[in-house]
Amino acid sequence: MEYNLLDEKWIPVLYLDGRFDRVGILRALTEAGRIRQIAAPNPMDRVALIRFLVAILYWCKGNPRGQDEKDQILRDGRFPTEWFAKLEQHRECFSLLGDAKRFYQDPSAKRLRAATDLLQEIPTGNNFWHFRHSTDAQESLCPACCTMGLLRLPLFSVSGLPDLKSGINGTPPIYAVPIGRSLLHTLCLNWIHCVSLGLPVWEEFNPALLAGAPVPTLNGLTMLSRRVWLHDPAGPGGLCIGCGRQESALIRMCEFQSAGKQQNDAWDDPHVIYSKRKAKDGSVRRKALTTPDPTKPLFRTDKPWTSLLMEPTWLSRFGGHPGHVQLLVVGLATDKAKNIDVWERTCAIPPQVWNGVAGPEAAGRIKIWDEEGKKLPARMKAGGSNSRGVEFTAATGAIRPEVEARVSARISELLTSPEAGWAQAVQEYRRMASVVAKSLAPGFTTRALQCRERIAGVVPQMTVKPAAEPRKSRAKKGDEP
Repeated sequence: MEYNLLDEKWIPVLYLDGRFDRVGILRALTEAGRIRQIAAPNPMDRVALIRFLVAILYWCKGNPRGQDEKDQILRDGRFPTEWFAKLEQHRECFSLLGDAKRFYQDPSAKRLRAATDLLQEIPTGNNFWHFRHSTDAQESLCPACCTMGLLRLPLFSVSGLPDLKSGINGTPPIYAVPIGRSLLHTLCLNWIHCVSLGLPVWEEFNPALLAGAPVPTLNGLTMLSRRVWLHDPAGPGGLCIGCGRQESALIRMCEFQSAGKQQNDAWDDPHVIYSKRKAKDGSVRRKALTTPDPTKPLFRTDKPWTSLLMEPTWLSRFGGHPGHVQLLVVGLATDKAKNIDVWERTCAIPPQVWNGVAGPEAAGRIKIWDEEGKKLPARMKAGGSNSRGVEFTAATGAIRPEVEARVSARISELLTSPEAGWAQAVQEYRRMASVVAKSLAPGFTTRALQCRERIAGVVPQMTVKPAAEPRKSRAKKGDEP
């Protein structure tokens, strides 16, 4: 069966006129100015597809010559068609099936698994209790969904048995991708100058990299953490469990095994926000932000925003922009080999934040929000309860993630630090404090009423404290006046 990704309709897109369609790689790039966005329902696929198309842009054209070149492309409303002649010259690299070279696959893979292992949201093996039920080797995937699963491998692979390793970024981090008003705009935003381009995996399969050396961009964007070989589609046909489309033949099994240890701390991923910490020995170490685990107590939902302003150079790498640009923030919450939840936020980044001139107040507000959130249980306990405080930690831990999710949904307003915006954000915490007070200080005694009133008044204190004036040294006796 022939299935070439250059022409087959496998990428779901939404056009600017509201029309939905599926397109191949060539149409996605040549019609990017008419396409509003990638229309995959899972945010992991949206991130994976954008990064894949950006990698193809680097491979075909190289680095942009400057912002002027990208501005001209946006004015023209399209990429020059001749840029992508390289795709036709290497058409065999994008064949999904067949006996010859295959896209993102390795014929040496030997571990037989259900094809549904490629998509995290589909249960496999002995995982019985899910909202969506499936049976290995019976429920199957269409070639388009298999391709989506292959594209996820560099970004969202986790460690597990037997001998499965995570991808180049280690534990899947939070990915933040600039999103423009069209797919053309989105690709231009993410097409930035790179020191070393390297080669994508479809041209050179997972080459050995020098230990500690910088990782070339195309190697890092496409390096696979799994060796996969899809079995050929077979009948009877039916509905794809991934997208629900009726197909005459489906892919039920594949060979699926580890590609070895791929984590590389020298890789500087353009879409990962790193927090930097100074170690005791004076060295500066960085750590990629990971998605909060909603099954653990006291998980935080404001982590991306705190580091977003603390690391202004991250935004500046994408260049300055006159208007608001959307930022798609996506992460996969994991616990070793367990895929727990997909976390997604979209926010509009104001120009003053995007261009790195937001000023200290916005960063200060975010930092205060982070610090105040940690203090809430202790401050509630100090409100008049004789308990040990465990119940305050548990109660706020159960409610606070929902509160912070509401606050995070308005992050674009909070980053510009309008007083009204932060005042409204504090009201979300006031509702939480009122619920905690009623739960932990019940009854109608005078003491209970007073305790409830004190607990209900505990909210983040978002006032930015003025910098303290330096102390004046006292003159010692005998000193000259």
